[in-house]
Amino acid sequence: MPNTSAEELVVISRSCEVRMEYDPHCLEQIRRIVGACLRSWGLEALVDDCAFVATELCSNVRHCTCSSFEFAVRRTGAEGVRLEVTDTSTELPVVPTELPDLFEVSGRGLFLVAALSADVGVEPTVGGKMVWAELKMPGFG
Repeated sequence: MPNTSAEELVVISRSCEVRMEYDPHCLEQIRRIVGACLRSWGLEALVDDCAFVATELCSNVRHCTCSSFEFAVRRTGAEGVRLEVTDTSTELPVVPTELPDLFEVSGRGLFLVAALSADVGVEPTVGGKMVWAELKMPGFG
């Protein structure tokens, strides 16, 4: 990975992709990358929700036996963004449609992701899976 901080990140395309090793401290870097991308695209209104969703998606990598993962932020037209996390686990999580037990230690993250997102999904890949979420600017549904 290049030695570039998120503050120096200049996004000139419609996507930003990084490969990382999971560590709880990488989540702050993910939030900065999301903020830099969205601000460069004029989608400031999505920064907080996207940063939260990205953090939730990336934090699930801690359950994988391999800590490597890929994270992507992609522009979806003029009004939205797609966040993708690809890891090596073949276990496909189920996106809950009902409120999870609030007294459980875990299990609420994907429910919250789905609540904030216009769409969310899980897809198997050749080497594992991709979990993604799409968010839209307010007023674009």
